[in-house]
Amino acid sequence: MQDPAAVFSDMKPIYLLVGLVVITTAVVWFMARDLIGHQLDWSRPLTPFQYKRRLARRGDARACVACADMLEKGTGGAPYNREVALSFLDAALYIYRRDATRGDGYAWLKIAEIHSRGHHPLNIPQTADRAYHNAFRYNLAAASAGDLNGLAFAGYQLRFGLGCITDLHTAMDYLEAAANRGHAPSIKFLAELYLSGIRGKPDPVTAARLFRAAATAGDPEALERVGDNFLSATGELASREQAYFWYASAARRGRGAAQRKMERLEETWTPKQLRDVQERLQSWAPA
Repeated sequence: MQDPAAVFSDMKPIYLLVGLVVITTAVVWFMARDLIGHQLDWSRPLTPFQYKRRLARRGDARACVACADMLEKGTGGAPYNREVALSFLDAALYIYRRDATRGDGYAWLKIAEIHSRGHHPLNIPQTADRAYHNAFRYNLAAASAGDLNGLAFAGYQLRFGLGCITDLHTAMDYLEAAANRGHAPSIKFLAELYLSGIRGKPDPVTAARLFRAAATAGDPEALERVGDNFLSATGELASREQAYFWYASAARRGRGAAQRKMERLEETWTPKQLRDVQERLQSWAPA
């Protein structure tokens, strides 16, 4: 067998030089490609779909569902692709099932919602119905122990009759307990019950106050509802400008309906009025 050192010693220096240049060029090219790629990733703003996809790849089940929603509609920078959407839903189910086996009522609730996608609430499949029943059992137990999520989710299920018989009075008790501890969605659902008059006459003033509280606590839908209240003078003083401001805040949180309501209001103002409103919007904050 020939000595490897002898092989290299017999090669002409020009071949060694060419080989070294080729290897060096390849290494530099791969390094440059990686560096430029990372730089481009950071310099270009991510689309909503790209952002959620990153979270989904890290095991975020909510992000998986959000990716599926965007793929099913072709929104948020995502292409319309139902097959890929289903793969994201499968990934979300895998994560939620893992948590559900530990007795997590919220996980059971999300499993039920995934299985009931595209079905009428009164005609959901058996798999979703069983998941809703499991969710209610665990959420009710958690609520009895004073757990915030248990109170909120048990109230939510009783409000809409998911896995249980609808009981608006008991739902209101649970939602009120969660709302008093700052749970934004519970505050919003409680506002809707006050507006419906579950405890006596409809109370739009209390409902409007609660919608504001839910909005300032971070609920995007509540931000839009506050705008609706100002526009229709439901528990608030009528103000198109205030409605516009709240709609703008909701639109920034991804509420497409709020964006469309903003555009309809813009059509009612002159260019100067619109400029004045938009200037005031720059320094406005929900309160």
